Amino acid sequence: MAIKYKWLAGRLRELIPGYIGNGRSKLPSEQELCAKYKVSRQTVRFALALLEEEGLIEKKRGSGSYITGLSFGPSANEIGILMSDDSEYIYPGVINDIRTTLTQSGFSGKVYVTRNRFQSERQILSELLDAPPRGIIVEGSKSALPNPNLDLYRRLIRKGCIVLFLHNYYPDLNECLYVKDDNTGGSALLVRHLVEQGHTAIGGIFKSDDQQGPERFRGFIEAMRDAHLPVPDERVGWFDSRNLDKLQRFQDTKFLKRFVLESLDSCTAVICYNDMIAYFLIKELGLAGYRLPADMALTAFDNTYLSSSGILYFTTLTHRSHEMGTTAAQMIIRRLKGSPAISQEIPWRINLKESTTENIGLI
Repeated sequence: MAIKYKWLAGRLRELIPGYIGNGRSKLPSEQELCAKYKVSRQTVRFALALLEEEGLIEKKRGSGSYITGLSFGPSANEIGILMSDDSEYIYPGVINDIRTTLTQSGFSGKVYVTRNRFQSERQILSELLDAPPRGIIVEGSKSALPNPNLDLYRRLIRKGCIVLFLHNYYPDLNECLYVKDDNTGGSALLVRHLVEQGHTAIGGIFKSDDQQGPERFRGFIEAMRDAHLPVPDERVGWFDSRNLDKLQRFQDTKFLKRFVLESLDSCTAVICYNDMIAYFLIKELGLAGYRLPADMALTAFDNTYLSSSGILYFTTLTHRSHEMGTTAAQMIIRRLKGSPAISQEIPWRINLKESTTENIGLI
């Protein structure tokens, strides 16, 4: 029997990846395994006990044996985490939430930093192809543009690596799951709030080469249209990843100076792509002679520490604590277990502060 149950355990180990790939999270019943492999109930139970000891399955009384998604070998349960950054802004918190959630289910996360650059993304994916992880959670690079690395993603997928996108996604990889913000809904939320405060001349500044930017612009422009308010083209400003990199590294605010001079002279309110843009825009508005918030109502996305920096507490959009990273990790774990999962857009909530209203609170 010792030889039989080890043989059966080996067969089941080989079958588990196929079960996961076909969306099956549960092994056949003991009776079905007995009939299929012509072995005794005791042999089946010993084999399942071995798989449970190895962490490959978990047995639920009265229900059966379920796949955990775990595997064998060094780094066998490692999930790659590809992010634009790992040390600034929202990224440390998101990465920590992903790692914490993975660890709770027996997985680990290894971070790779792309700097939002196609070349860095390609180098990382090429290295991962040599020994593909079980899955990767990816913040896409310049996700509003055609991506030159789709070939490497497809090769990883063919090798059994599960790809899940966070914050954005690549439309050409429509078979991959994603967890992202409801960006159009978020902008509409900000526009409605500003209109309720009496603003009719509202400008906006958005990022051009990441998916979030065009989506936030669309929400802004559609909400303004629905409010029967015009948005002259000159009231909308755009920046790209190079501008943002110079802003972060050298505090180069040339593009924000131009935006203030060329776009905001006829505005009483502005919607910013994120808190970082709003934070530096406050300084440029001050240098241009604006009194805040009297002369300009300021809003943004992300609700980071920058929105309460002490210069001006500005209204910003937020999620529930730990929501994005935890949701992404839970989703990839479900896929690794062979359970069904669907892509999600996380709704924003508005966190009102002094930059737009005297009634501080959360709605």
